[in-house]
Amino acid sequence: MKLNLLITGGLGYIGSFTAKNYLKKTKKKLFVVDNLSRGNFFAKKYSNNIILDISNSKLTKIIKKKKINTIIHLASLTCVRESIKKKRKYFNNYKSQIKFINNIKNTGVKYFIFSSSLSVYEKNRYKKNLSPYSLYKLKIEKYLKIISSKNFKVIILRYPNIIGSDPSGKLGEKNNSISRIVPLFYKNLIKMKKITLFYDYNKKVYPCRNYMHVDDISNINLKIIENLDKFKNRYQIFNIKNKKDYSNFEVLNFLSKIMKKKPLVDLKQINNKESIQQIINTKNDILKIIKYNIKYKNLKKILQTNSRWFKKIY
Repeated sequence: MKLNLLITGGLGYIGSFTAKNYLKKTKKKLFVVDNLSRGNFFAKKYSNNIILDISNSKLTKIIKKKKINTIIHLASLTCVRESIKKKRKYFNNYKSQIKFINNIKNTGVKYFIFSSSLSVYEKNRYKKNLSPYSLYKLKIEKYLKIISSKNFKVIILRYPNIIGSDPSGKLGEKNNSISRIVPLFYKNLIKMKKITLFYDYNKKVYPCRNYMHVDDISNINLKIIENLDKFKNRYQIFNIKNKKDYSNFEVLNFLSKIMKKKPLVDLKQINNKESIQQIINTKNDILKIIKYNIKYKNLKKILQTNSRWFKKIY
């Protein structure tokens, strides 16, 4: 099968790195669709860009015309805390994604790769009290299972927390709509502002997360594309994770040492819709299937890659 690839949300954080690495490997630009609600137009040089909302029926015609047969679906709102505050916004985003999936499932797309999240877990089980963000990820997973077939194969990738930048400072995360942990810590350290650390006073623990560099995630995406013949089943789920989990306290500690800035900390009770410790097993290891070795295994090294990019944008 000749690969005709489209990435939704391709001007966003993960999408732009995936497009950049695809261009580097193949010397060709892939197609991306992005409505620019949270994408960044500075990433346009890595891809052939379609500025459109994924729910727009015009995209169906484009997919048929371009004979797209493989989609990496990254277009989504992506913040647990924002989803708790703006439930309606995340519900509408969920409905938009379902509409998109229904529009394209009979267009000749053979492989549909969906970016889900490890946030659905708490101690290796589905969390009972899910945030709207995590709940809708699971709902889309279940819907994709129902409609998957031998002609519309679905690969679910549950991502960990994704951080890091291109060490050269040419590309990284920029999102003015939400506050992610590392950029927020960085900005507050520079300004010597108080940094809120979420904490469970009852269990006396900081929440732990798994972190992976965005470059590793983008390369995993591409390795899956290169090995599509290995995915025989109509529907498969894979948990993607780095070797070690880190608490938010450890993230701040590493970053403050790199920046040589002493943090001012304010502890706050974590919302019960957020996991304290995910503890995820990866029995069906995607990294072994695609034979990929994680490049950035150490949190400190991942954080160091942000230096040039953050100095440029903050």
